[in-house]
Amino acid sequence: MFTTANGSTKMTSSTTFAPRPSTSVPPAAQTFEPLAKSVLSHRLVYNIFACSAAFSLASTVFLAGVDEASILLRLFSPSAWIYSSLTWLVGVLPIIIVRKVFLTPAPEPTSSPSRTLAAALAKPATRRWMAEASYYLNGRLIFLVCSQIWFSICFVLRNIMLERFVCHWAKAVPSSNAPFLPRNLGMLLLTVTLFTLSSFAVYNVVFGFVRLIILPLLLRVPLVRSLLKPFVGHFIRGPWTLTLPLRHLSLEYHALTLGLSMIANWEFTESLFDVYIPQPIKVASNTADPNVTLVSGITSTNPLYLHLAYAELRDVARDSHAASASRRAALFSDQKFSPSLWSTLARESLLRLGRDYQTFLRKGALPLPEAPAPAAPPKAAQPPSTPLIRKAIFKAPQKSPVSKVLDTFASDSDLSKASDAVASEGGTRVLEAPIPELFRSVSSPSVAAAAPPATAVVAPAPKPGLIRTYTSRAKEQCLGFVDQHLPPWCRDVVGQWDAWWRRDRINKVTEKCLPNRDLDALIVEVLSGLICASLTEDRYGVVQRDIPRILEAFLSILSALEEYQIELAKLYVPPTPDEIAQGDVKGLREKERTRVEIAKATEVIGVVADALKSGVADIARTFGDKLVAFKFPPRTAKKLQSFVDYA
Repeated sequence: MFTTANGSTKMTSSTTFAPRPSTSVPPAAQTFEPLAKSVLSHRLVYNIFACSAAFSLASTVFLAGVDEASILLRLFSPSAWIYSSLTWLVGVLPIIIVRKVFLTPAPEPTSSPSRTLAAALAKPATRRWMAEASYYLNGRLIFLVCSQIWFSICFVLRNIMLERFVCHWAKAVPSSNAPFLPRNLGMLLLTVTLFTLSSFAVYNVVFGFVRLIILPLLLRVPLVRSLLKPFVGHFIRGPWTLTLPLRHLSLEYHALTLGLSMIANWEFTESLFDVYIPQPIKVASNTADPNVTLVSGITSTNPLYLHLAYAELRDVARDSHAASASRRAALFSDQKFSPSLWSTLARESLLRLGRDYQTFLRKGALPLPEAPAPAAPPKAAQPPSTPLIRKAIFKAPQKSPVSKVLDTFASDSDLSKASDAVASEGGTRVLEAPIPELFRSVSSPSVAAAAPPATAVVAPAPKPGLIRTYTSRAKEQCLGFVDQHLPPWCRDVVGQWDAWWRRDRINKVTEKCLPNRDLDALIVEVLSGLICASLTEDRYGVVQRDIPRILEAFLSILSALEEYQIELAKLYVPPTPDEIAQGDVKGLREKERTRVEIAKATEVIGVVADALKSGVADIARTFGDKLVAFKFPPRTAKKLQSFVDYA
């Protein structure tokens, strides 16, 4: 509509064009990750820094010597505050930084304690260099410094065995179980006290062994003697007897209280990390478009933010309030992006399930690298020849305009050649794209047929280094010494400890097969919750077209898990009445240990299997007879029928 010069108004036809959809969902680094980082930073400052500093002050006040002033005077003493501040800066803050930097959201399960320690020592997080000053060291200082080093080593080994550098999502505790609460603080102090006492008792034995045997042997080596004797040569004077520590009780007490204070600070700080970091966060509701923020968050490459995004999305998918229902309806009907939000969510979720499914089929092993393409054989040299003229030597007759037009349509024009090139390039990209085995059934038949079979490449075994060679020889000599000189009962004890240290646990092998089981369970809960809600909230049916392949993926993973459970059940044979009557303690103990490990492995499998069963059952219960409208493969349909019958 516009106005002319004479004042008349004319109506013109106007067309309203819809805005062109964006290319894709924004990356998580621009939407979800900054919000999650701000929440985690707030927890680090106000929950971990503040509480650990307060605990350092309390340990300084309560663990002072008996000849000091009263607790009230020490609390308001500037020296106590300065000492506690230095203790926190030097002894606690490095622990927080190391835990924060080397925290691993994705676990790396191992099957035995020896492999757990070897995997941890292979990481830079556990390799620390400790330097000592080069000056005259007396015996008391050596004993005190070595005791604190021993406590540090014991605490690090305990953290490695407890897998403290990994986020345990399934074991996350609420804030009501924080370590500074009285009921939890008492248990923490009891654990720390027992651990410190046992470590200090072993330290006294090891220190005496080193002083009596190891150090005199080292001082006999010429080069090592010239380096050690100026510092510790005087330390080996005098005998080391069982009554020697009793004559230095003040030194023992000082070393024990100092170690107890430091281990208590470290354990309290680690407990704060265990409580506050794995807790779910809710940040999407504070943004302009919560659905875009959450869907963008599940595309993150960081497993920490990925787990937090799926946890928040699970709450939205399962919540029955009106606000969550409106958010789900907006998620289903959103078409501002290409692909849409639901397509991005379904694709990313199925791809992650597919990768973990492949890992489970490989029993946790890494995928084999593809074989390199064989080199083309060199072409034989062509003899020289006289070039031929390929062009016409006579002038071609002139064609009519109609013939030229027909020849243009029938020939390979530049446009058709470009179309063929684009098609061939697109086909090549499809062939080269990594398609998980779980989704081969939904891919193109031509693509699946044209995909070359992967060939296994066996890498040459690395040659052992010099250090490993000497270590192996020393181990063999020690084992030979044990077999020749130790009594039978001592050899049995050493053999039991060695078997305990190196034996593969069944439950740990299962954890290696399902390293991301907590994340997989969250994905299953998200997809099943959204599918159930789509029956009444999806107005355009965008979710229904993906239901067959989602159910096929769920039931394929569930079938594989159930088959593995059957294999595990075959490993345990209950003891017969004759075996119980004979009283074979060793055999009965082995069977009981196998039963316990299988029970733990079943719990590991149940994290994903229970989520799959619950999700498929909810879908079958929600849709009921409407599932007949979908087409499933025969195996999937047979498996799904059992859920429909009991729905």
